[in-house]
Amino acid sequence: MLDQWLLPQPNSPLHRLFGSVDIIEITSPSDAIKSYIGTEIMESYRDWDYLKFNFEQQPEAELRKYINDYVLPSDKNQINKNVRQGDFAEVLSSMIVSFFQKRVVPLKKMRWKFNKDRSVFCTDMMAHNEGDTISDIFYYEIKSRLGIKKETVKDVSDYVTVHAHNSLLKDEQSPNEGIADFLSRFHFAAGDLAESTKFRDIVLNPTNYNKTFELFFIIETSEFDTAILDALENLPPSLKPLFVTIVLIKNLGDLVIEVQKKAIQRAVDFVYPQP
Repeated sequence: MLDQWLLPQPNSPLHRLFGSVDIIEITSPSDAIKSYIGTEIMESYRDWDYLKFNFEQQPEAELRKYINDYVLPSDKNQINKNVRQGDFAEVLSSMIVSFFQKRVVPLKKMRWKFNKDRSVFCTDMMAHNEGDTISDIFYYEIKSRLGIKKETVKDVSDYVTVHAHNSLLKDEQSPNEGIADFLSRFHFAAGDLAESTKFRDIVLNPTNYNKTFELFFIIETSEFDTAILDALENLPPSLKPLFVTIVLIKNLGDLVIEVQKKAIQRAVDFVYPQP
């Protein structure tokens, strides 16, 4: 369904040094697209059957209260709003990677939050090739911006692209298999020793896998500024191979709010299906 809304542009002229794609809207997202994203948003936070098991015998108001109190980031202050926007960006990036790049994103990190109004620590996202045997691993740093042109830039490190690059580089310079380690422990606890062993090998033998690094930027279309790419291109080539994907979306702030509402409604529809 994503291809009814978004269009990848391989070898975009925006990229002078990075072999990647830009993604633009071919139309405004329809109500069906918003519901589709809303479904992915809710599924990223909670298992559907968990919600049904705990709330199908409760009033609908209790489910809505639980989602607002414990699941979706609030809009009480700017920090909370930033978390909500960042979570949206991670979910959309995961959808794009799975749909257009045909990669497997093995972990929904946000299901394991202790505080809904805080981001999850660790590398933003890991993906790997399809198939039973993992050979290629992809590490992502994901950023979302509504007002780049309004941001104060005092130093090159203030550019969102440079900040993202340095964050991913910092992860790479330390033991960087936190997601794989979690997945190994998770599958072990679930009794799936084959999957546990698969991800444990990534932790123990990381040099046996082909690593690729990617910076993902989801940006309000009217606010995009090529200066952020200029700043990135001037950095030393510390991460190799490095790819960049820029997703340009009109009315991004409104979309984040709208799909969060859709996420709540999708949960209600699942737990209390209409006859």
